[in-house]
Amino acid sequence: CAAAASAAGPGQVAGCGWGGRVSMAEGGLGALERWLHKATDPSIPEENWECIQRFCDQVNADPEGPSIAPRLLAHKIQSPQEMEALHALTVLETCVNNCGERFYNEVAKFRFLNELIKVLSPKYLGIWSTEKVKSRVIEIMFSWTVWFPQEVKIRNAYQMLKKQGVIKQDPKLLEDKILPPPSPRPKNSIFDVDEEKSKLLARLLKSNHPEDLQAANRLIKSMIKEEQEKSAKVSKRLNAIDEVHSSVKLLGEMLTSYKRQELSKSDLQILQSLFERCEKLRALLFRLASETTNDDEALAEILQANDKLTQALGLYRQVVVGHDQGRRRSVTSSTEASGRKDPTGYPTAAKEPAFWLVYGVTVCENISFSLFLILALSCSLSEGRGSSRLLVLSLTGSIPPVTVYDKDGFKVMIHFSRDPAPGQRDVLVMVLSMISTSTQPIKDIVFQAAVPKVMRVKLQPASGSELPAFSPLLPPAVISQVLLLANPHRDPIRLRYKLMFTQGGRPFSQVGEVTGFPEAELWPGS
Repeated sequence: CAAAASAAGPGQVAGCGWGGRVSMAEGGLGALERWLHKATDPSIPEENWECIQRFCDQVNADPEGPSIAPRLLAHKIQSPQEMEALHALTVLETCVNNCGERFYNEVAKFRFLNELIKVLSPKYLGIWSTEKVKSRVIEIMFSWTVWFPQEVKIRNAYQMLKKQGVIKQDPKLLEDKILPPPSPRPKNSIFDVDEEKSKLLARLLKSNHPEDLQAANRLIKSMIKEEQEKSAKVSKRLNAIDEVHSSVKLLGEMLTSYKRQELSKSDLQILQSLFERCEKLRALLFRLASETTNDDEALAEILQANDKLTQALGLYRQVVVGHDQGRRRSVTSSTEASGRKDPTGYPTAAKEPAFWLVYGVTVCENISFSLFLILALSCSLSEGRGSSRLLVLSLTGSIPPVTVYDKDGFKVMIHFSRDPAPGQRDVLVMVLSMISTSTQPIKDIVFQAAVPKVMRVKLQPASGSELPAFSPLLPPAVISQVLLLANPHRDPIRLRYKLMFTQGGRPFSQVGEVTGFPEAELWPGS
């Protein structure tokens, strides 16, 4: 298209159009056409925001919507009726803001840009297009060159129109308009995320000074770079979690074959390598958790992946390491006596427990790793003003846990941290742990808590929502959830709860009050 554009006549991008009217026989056009027809009705002078939003929703809902909608819009924008064309341009702007990357990629192609150019070109529709419509098309194209500087095709098409004299001068952009659809506009644009930077950018773009426009371009580039770095972190986390799930599945399958003595010598080497990779993934999950300080849902995903990984590693040690130690008991005894580790690199039972040194805090390895991973939590209970702080749980067992629920193999307990939340001596840190010894899986677990008005409670996302059926060959699965309780007056704690879950296909809902809090031991200085 770019090569053809250079050889084309004034105001023309050759060979890039759709070649006429959109076929009405194509699948998926019915609902899209219906809402677009209503949204661009020329008999209505004002924008029909309800129909515009319905059209955007349909674009997002239809798998082919992002590719079909630009063709429909192009036909409406080229309408000889001024009001219909103006309404269609409003729909186009709204879709760019609300319909995601696939739609935006379609309108950034020469194929669609050529349809806009036809409205301006005197060799095509520019002869009878009204000045209002042409001015609006120019404003939209120029605004895209500012807001999306990385799109070379948009910039080339606009510059071509200027060189050919179709566009005499750049329009003056008004302050960024907020379109008022009936429902809140989703924040799909990187420029919607940081309100302060968005306001600064709008102010710079309103300026007539070249240095302000240069500053706006630098700001846009920095915001795009920040978004790219953020996306890279998200991609790294998702890839790690996916690798954990696939590695856990493969490890389980190979352990089943190992117990059946179906593995060859090369298979055993693969099994050992897979175990070592899982150990590295465990360390990677910890690093990801420490970086995920402002996203509770992402932290919960990491915890769930870690629980699966911990169970798989435990099974490996039980099946493979235990089997090898049974065959080489004498060698293992001498190895332990000399203070060395077994070939897996994992401390043997006769050694002192290993320790992790993280952020200067020493944590015994036999503490649940899921509990230890819950370290990047928002410790503030004030609405909208919370700051993320490092929280390391220190559960020494000096304060006995309180049992919340214990029936049919499902046990829920509250453990108490020895220390309050960092910097907030009146905020008690508790950990809810749920364990199952039931022969049936327990699913859809939800725990809710309420306290008197003089206190406040905040529950962090749980590490999971289901517990598998108990197996004597595996360590018991645990769901962990952190509770932060603000009690500024240190009144006697009253905590009511609602526990919902499904066991054996039957739904359960338990309501009660937790009693037996060891009041005097919970608060520093008491």
